[in-house]
Amino acid sequence: MKEEFASLYKDQPELLFQIMKQLYYMHEGDIDYAFNLFNQLTERIGKSSLDKRLFIELHKKMPYSKSGQQHIMNDLYRDEVSILVVKNSHILITSNQNVSSFFPYLLEKNHNYFVCDFSSNDYFWLNQLKSLAIN
Repeated sequence: MKEEFASLYKDQPELLFQIMKQLYYMHEGDIDYAFNLFNQLTERIGKSSLDKRLFIELHKKMPYSKSGQQHIMNDLYRDEVSILVVKNSHILITSNQNVSSFFPYLLEKNHNYFVCDFSSNDYFWLNQLKSLAIN
């Protein structure tokens, strides 16, 4: 999120989630409006830079691998399989855990990440998640 919107919605993440959810489920005919509003709220992600930094930091870790555009955490100890894909506009994480091992690394890169899970109606500021310890 852009800094000004992170500050504005810091204490009211439910409002930001509702905006993001409406954008996510917007009808195809309103896609231009949704795209413009999304661009006003968010910063573009340096995709190749973030991809490289994640790989450099994680490639020596045992449960980590990278296949194409997918960063993969397969941690048997934590019973976690998480797949992260960096896009220019967002980061997609698919995981069998509520808290992905990728979260601490992402938080080091940017303190304004807003996590949305539209299917579960779950959301939070990544910097407000308490259980983020890097192993």
